[in-house]
Amino acid sequence: MEFISPAVIIILGCVTLLLFLQWKNLRGPPCIGGWIPWIGAGFEFGKAPLEFIEKARIKYGPIFTVLAMGTRMTFVTEEEGMNVFLKSKEVNFELAVQNPVYRTASIPKNIFLKLHEKLYVMMKGKMGTFNLYQFTGQLTEELHKQLENLGTHGTMDLNNLVRHLLYPVTVNVLFKKGLFPTNERKIREFHQHFQAYDEGFEYGSQLPERLLRNWSKSKNWLLALFEKNIPDIKTYKSAKDHSQTIMQDILDLLEMETNEQMSPNYGLLLLWASLSNAVPVTFWTLAFILSHPNIHRTILEGISSVFGTTDVEPPLHS
Repeated sequence: MEFISPAVIIILGCVTLLLFLQWKNLRGPPCIGGWIPWIGAGFEFGKAPLEFIEKARIKYGPIFTVLAMGTRMTFVTEEEGMNVFLKSKEVNFELAVQNPVYRTASIPKNIFLKLHEKLYVMMKGKMGTFNLYQFTGQLTEELHKQLENLGTHGTMDLNNLVRHLLYPVTVNVLFKKGLFPTNERKIREFHQHFQAYDEGFEYGSQLPERLLRNWSKSKNWLLALFEKNIPDIKTYKSAKDHSQTIMQDILDLLEMETNEQMSPNYGLLLLWASLSNAVPVTFWTLAFILSHPNIHRTILEGISSVFGTTDVEPPLHS
């Protein structure tokens, strides 16, 4: 009887396992991993995520999976694939966002699942097509104030300009009028922490918080800001019509469901959801308008036909 060494048995076992995993993954997208268990492609992905994703798209096609830090992340990079994904009956939004919501806002899964449907119905009713007009006056008033504070002279990076306009407007309209700081130091502090939180959101939604010290610091700063101001937000009354803000409606629902301790966490989630897309959309819209003089002129004519003309001609370039 021939003797087979333990080393050979181990090697054969590993080869068999690899072949099995490859066979098992034939129906799935290509999977990019690594030689180190759990970490996978985490180091390479973490160095330059966008570059890593683009190289993977070129090499493996529009749909691929990345194994990093114990997490499988499947990327869909073309419009056709996104349409198929979003229309699939197998996709469950609530289940899909449980972990990201827990990591980024520290809202436990059981509480998120319990409240999500009720919050969705409330938000849809408050900000639906037929009620959205109610925010127009508040937004216009707040925007005018911010524009007046900027003055009529000087230059500013367009991205910073958009943030300087939208941050205070959003906070004052959705949470409580006057909540956004007016002190220059505190304004810079808010900008610094929200921008760090926003830019690191994708990493924070997937990776352990202990690996993202700066992002975690900004997240906790924002949570502390809301925790400090929740009492004032709850008692705030509009001087004009005593209408409630979106955050006040959320607080009422949390109180009904005996989950008031989650108020700062839902405040952080609302803040991110309201600004994460608004800032880049506004930036690129303005960049497009300012880059096309004819479109810029047409828009100014339309504004003048409603609000009248002004002696100050806005510049065509930012």
